[in-house]
Amino acid sequence: MGVPAVNAHAEVEEIWPEEGRVRVLGFVHGLDAAAEGWQMVLSLREPRGPELAYPAVLSGQAFEATVPIADLVAPQAPDKGVWDVHLATGEVRLRVGRRLDDIRDKSTIMVFPAQLVPIDDGFTHVRPRYTVNENLSIDYWHAA
Repeated sequence: MGVPAVNAHAEVEEIWPEEGRVRVLGFVHGLDAAAEGWQMVLSLREPRGPELAYPAVLSGQAFEATVPIADLVAPQAPDKGVWDVHLATGEVRLRVGRRLDDIRDKSTIMVFPAQLVPIDDGFTHVRPRYTVNENLSIDYWHAA
């Protein structure tokens, strides 16, 4: 029985949620990353909404990108939301996730700390997480 093939994606090696940012380091898997103009693109999934883009630095296949958490509190959905994370350039759009390790059920094992964004009547919590499909998403929710 062979190992299942893993589609091209942006493989996460480290996530650093601190100092008002979420910093993601990893490498491009299954695709030549020679193209320039890579960006970390966040798409508001719940509720469906805008996309945000931030520069991603690539060196060979390795990438690094930083997202300021204050940008992630969507005005059209201030109480809660989910951002899906991609690495993109031109026509190429790769889902960011962590699939090449032996850790299963990351959504319950790898729990990252939430950071707080002050809002008029309280705080909004922002926290990266792995989905059940081992993709990276960033959640936010308001607490008065």
